[in-house]
Amino acid sequence: MLSRRNLLISGAALTGFAVLRSALSWASEPNESSDSAIFFKLSLLLTSRKHLSPVVAQRALHGLVTEDAQFLQNMRQLSTAMTHENITSADQLYGHPLMNGSFGDTAKKILSAWYLGYTGTPVPLRASDSTRFVTYTDALAYAPTLDATVIPTYSRGRTNYWVQPPVTIKND
Repeated sequence: MLSRRNLLISGAALTGFAVLRSALSWASEPNESSDSAIFFKLSLLLTSRKHLSPVVAQRALHGLVTEDAQFLQNMRQLSTAMTHENITSADQLYGHPLMNGSFGDTAKKILSAWYLGYTGTPVPLRASDSTRFVTYTDALAYAPTLDATVIPTYSRGRTNYWVQPPVTIKND
């Protein structure tokens, strides 16, 4: 018979095991030539960030690969070309001939995923489109105004505020 004490001890042991397993999997760095590592390195360079979320990076990479079957190949070529051109910062890419054509398109896709928080192209008034969710609160588009605005994660109006049109709109 399972007592409350045994249940708590078993639960604590399983939780500890799960945390340890998770920590060990995060501690192991991916191979530097893996697609995940290449994407993460490109993301850091293109966004001019020192730190980005590895979880968000995995989501973005997955969304981009799902959207475009050639993305991994284009990403590897972009990384190789940037290494060959000795590009070490995003500032060096401004006006650089490397950003013309497919390299520029690949860089824009990476930046869009990080800044907008999704991949693909939204189609208005459609039930489905090619967009894939990456992140909401970690989207980099909110960072420039974070000192003045909050990330809009909740309604700022009262309950059902949207039912009545604003007083500035004339009702017919």
